[in-house]
Amino acid sequence: MSELSSLYCKVKITKPQLEKFLNSSLEEPELNKNWTEWWNSRKMYSKMELTPELLRAYNDDINKEVIDGWIDYPEAMAFSDYDEAAEVWHWGMMFFSQNFTEMIPMFAFIISLEKYVIESTENQVIVFPFFWGGNAVHAYIYFEDGKAILSPKAQTLKDVDPNFIEQTKDFLNKKWGQMAKEMDYNLD
Repeated sequence: MSELSSLYCKVKITKPQLEKFLNSSLEEPELNKNWTEWWNSRKMYSKMELTPELLRAYNDDINKEVIDGWIDYPEAMAFSDYDEAAEVWHWGMMFFSQNFTEMIPMFAFIISLEKYVIESTENQVIVFPFFWGGNAVHAYIYFEDGKAILSPKAQTLKDVDPNFIEQTKDFLNKKWGQMAKEMDYNLD
């Protein structure tokens, strides 16, 4: 990985549950078999062992501060869109990270959503090089039986539900179009 990857998170969640999540304290991630299997499945330079010290949350007090921090960082081109009719939250950023250790706090943040979401096969998250092409998947998280699971098997886009990949690319293309218009507007 040398270019910044994109992050896209789509979860079914009621508005009150989303508000509850956003106003809740950040949870410290717990080193478990899922984290270890995912970490060990990733290819990276100078790979170190995943330790409790490396597995960390952001330093914010509540979850909303994580969202606000990324949205306030213009280079990330982050978005947080809630569709009230569908009860779906779209969260992500066009330019997220190229470093697995930098990604860990975001994955801890997303995994902590597991207590708040509506059980649905639509609850999925992907980190991949949307802008740069290729088919590498740096992380894929799905929700099943009340748990958020980092998939150690998802190495390429072929390993992820093709419908979700199509929806992700459509959403990110649409979002990019909106952001590009706003950038043009700000330049005039």
